[in-house]
Amino acid sequence: MKKFFYVTFIVFAIFACKNTQEKDTSEEVVESEQVPDMHTSQIALDWQGTYSGILPCADCEGIKTEIVLRDDNTYEIKRRYMGKDDTTFEEKGQLQWTEDGGTVVLTNKENGQATLFKVGENHLKQLDIEGYPIEGELAELYKLRKN
Repeated sequence: MKKFFYVTFIVFAIFACKNTQEKDTSEEVVESEQVPDMHTSQIALDWQGTYSGILPCADCEGIKTEIVLRDDNTYEIKRRYMGKDDTTFEEKGQLQWTEDGGTVVLTNKENGQATLFKVGENHLKQLDIEGYPIEGELAELYKLRKN
């Protein structure tokens, strides 16, 4: 009778350990799944609207810039190079969001050149061509305010 008890106990212990291991494995799978961040600029901010300001210019007084972002994912940019011949350049197109939902990419249809802006609360901050923040003493001048 004692042998039966011990055998039953050992079999029960083996199955109990096996169930625990399976449970731990399934919990690891749940933990490793990436949950999308629901607090991106694209989702959480009221990003649609008109942004304006004067961006730095290497060979003029500044670039008076106005960007309109629309909720149908279209955009319009007007740039006036101040102190040159004051010519205004206009561009329209589709805007795209980066995968993280924090940056808009405005691509010129004519030349394929992209301009990236980090979207913040009531402002756009221009990024460099690789998508990194512009640094240095002029960094704060690359910000457009929402009207």
